Amino acid sequence: MGGSSSTTDADTRLVILRQAAGLFASRGYDAVSVREIVEASGVTKPALYYHFGNKEGLARAVVEDFLQAATEMRSRVFQQAGEVRGLLEAYTREMLDLAQQHRNTLAFAFSLWFGRSSLKELIRHAEEYDSCVAREWHQQLASMGMSPRAAEVTVKAYWALLMQELMKVVQCPKFEGCARTVAEDMATLVLHGAAAFNEESDV
Repeated sequence: MGGSSSTTDADTRLVILRQAAGLFASRGYDAVSVREIVEASGVTKPALYYHFGNKEGLARAVVEDFLQAATEMRSRVFQQAGEVRGLLEAYTREMLDLAQQHRNTLAFAFSLWFGRSSLKELIRHAEEYDSCVAREWHQQLASMGMSPRAAEVTVKAYWALLMQELMKVVQCPKFEGCARTVAEDMATLVLHGAAAFNEESDV
């Protein structure tokens, strides 16, 4: 297959992913038909089946596209972070940027996690991914000198705050909050609580 064909395939796949994410986000997975997706994408059904197999495969690809981007970002931030505050601030800024780039995908993901859907296998996959991310965070914080208890509290508090900010991005299409200020405030709140647990562990 020549270079131009490969580029065309990649472009077609991306268009389908974007259109599907928008439809899934606005109406829910179960309410959207394959016909609606291909019409919105300007492609044929065979083209969709070629790239994704079926509608469920497409839904999984939509989520995987975001998770892959998040994984690459996390790996980069973890490698570059020298201390915990820098890690929290950098991760927050990067995640908010990702959320704005993948707003429809994130809205779709939230509808899976907090709503009803026939995509049980995809939901389980997302939950397993979240568990792996939590373990990576615990390991990263431990490598930076945090006690296990302090790391556990830090991860829970940080992700609760981050989830609120991600929801703001999803719910407000024109959200233009200052990522740097949000990142600094979140880091201060989380580290204040973590410090108390570190002190307890030192007693």
